[in-house]
Amino acid sequence: MMKGLVTVTVITLLWGMMAIAGPLEFFAGAGPSAAALGSINEGIDVVNIIIGDLNTDPRFDGDVPILPSLGTGLAYSAGEFYWITDRLALGGELTYFKSTSTTSGAYDTVSTSEVSNVALDLQCQSIGLLIGGKFTFLDLGLKLAVDLGVGYYYSGFNTAITFEMPSAYNPINIQLPAGEGHYNGSSLGIEGGISLSFPITDWLNVGTAVLYRSLTVQHLADGEGNGFDFDGDGTAEVADFSGITVRFNIAVDINLSL
Repeated sequence: MMKGLVTVTVITLLWGMMAIAGPLEFFAGAGPSAAALGSINEGIDVVNIIIGDLNTDPRFDGDVPILPSLGTGLAYSAGEFYWITDRLALGGELTYFKSTSTTSGAYDTVSTSEVSNVALDLQCQSIGLLIGGKFTFLDLGLKLAVDLGVGYYYSGFNTAITFEMPSAYNPINIQLPAGEGHYNGSSLGIEGGISLSFPITDWLNVGTAVLYRSLTVQHLADGEGNGFDFDGDGTAEVADFSGITVRFNIAVDINLSL
């Protein structure tokens, strides 16, 4: 008798929740993104000064392209929102960002047969799992909303570096870590901004969003615990992934109400 009463009560509650439930929104998006990576790009600037000097030095034949700054790339996201009211939704999303920077070439010393190879391949990526919400503050067919999420980011750097200097060149003030390296770290972060969406049908929406990500990974280390010291100055780099993302979204609404 008691089991039957409990069963009826649970079914009644679930039925009531489904009757008042709002739509469930599944979304995916992608777009250009940028990360500051200040201390790492400062090291890249020093590398480029050396490359530029070698490119113009008459003692050496060769022209190595400048190493681009690291931090611009594409960001991807996917997640879901549950609309509690017509204007307020709660949910979560998975985000991914990647940026690469490469250059390669060689210098031949004119007076000897010495060949100095240069090959730098830098890659960074960050994966975030966020929980947050969305509040629609303007709905005139086009919907304007504020988005805010907080979560945990797992970030990494992969490097493959060959930076041989001609013996006739002046000693340099930077010692890049030769060979391949893999460094990882994690941190809490926040992402928020403004989104604009337009309904194509009752269940399909498209839109765009401008978001700012606040994320700093204080320590990146390899499998042996060694910090990521890109410029070889004895101080591990702090990876500042903070930056702006412009994202284009597509969303599907599923009505849970009966």
